Amino acid sequence: MIKAGIDIGTNSTRLIVADFKDGSYKTLHREARVTRLGQDVDKTSRLASEAIARTVEVIKDYTRIADKLGAGVIRATTTSAARDAKNTGDFIDLVKAKTGIELEVLSPEKEAKLSFLGATYSTLPSSLSTLVMDIGGGSTELILGSPRHVKFSFSKNIGCVRLYELFIENDPPISSEIEAIRNYVRDIYSKEINQIKKTGDFQLIGTAGTITTLAAINLGLKEYDPSIVHGSLLSKEKIDEILKQFLSMTLKQRKEIPVMEPGRADVIVAGTTIASTLLETLSVKKLIVSEADILDGIILDVPEGGLEPPHHKGNGF
Repeated sequence: MIKAGIDIGTNSTRLIVADFKDGSYKTLHREARVTRLGQDVDKTSRLASEAIARTVEVIKDYTRIADKLGAGVIRATTTSAARDAKNTGDFIDLVKAKTGIELEVLSPEKEAKLSFLGATYSTLPSSLSTLVMDIGGGSTELILGSPRHVKFSFSKNIGCVRLYELFIENDPPISSEIEAIRNYVRDIYSKEINQIKKTGDFQLIGTAGTITTLAAINLGLKEYDPSIVHGSLLSKEKIDEILKQFLSMTLKQRKEIPVMEPGRADVIVAGTTIASTLLETLSVKKLIVSEADILDGIILDVPEGGLEPPHHKGNGF
């Protein structure tokens, strides 16, 4: 069975199309485009009309790609920005009218579950518990568990887009802005991190665009290669070294980094600061990088025989 998943995040909209056979799957197509659905949502509590328009256009393209590849079902979900905006209903209605897809707004708990499912699916078994850190555009999830059981899941509105818009005004960002982000992250997640640390040792898996971009820079890649990034190790020391490098560069210079998506270059400083602060607070020295994440979780959560959540019904564009 061929399944497609569309993850509509605060910063980017992503597609996966995969062929499932005998309990595993082969990815037929995977891509991401920066659409910044969460543009100014903290200031206005609304999804901007231009953000909705560009996101819907990408969803239309993705639906065509999935249909061409023979997807029997297309599941589309959206997360933090859509949860918080007052006009999300208008966005859902427009997506349905233009693509036939019934968009599913994930709760923080469901988002965390799918992130954990995707990130841990292809990782090697470990005797330790696994903590998944998913730094998104609007929120960051920390999920602790084992392959068959989630023990704790936490979701906080400290994504890279949100904190960029809240704290960073200078180019390059200045030290007081970075320290403000660090203090904010520590304050927001202090109780939950103390709870996690009391459970004992764990391995840390990092997912999503901030982490995978940092991993590609760490590996010295001139062109992004997910097969090399996936499963690589990224140390707290290296994260801090790259952050220091970012703080010496203008936005234009960050855009020129070979593996940097142009639409990520502005928010990458906030995302890197979030990663550094969480590793510091967790007392973790390194993490395992995973290319698999909530996007994989979206299709892994679809039963082989069909789909219960809202889905594409193939009624045109």
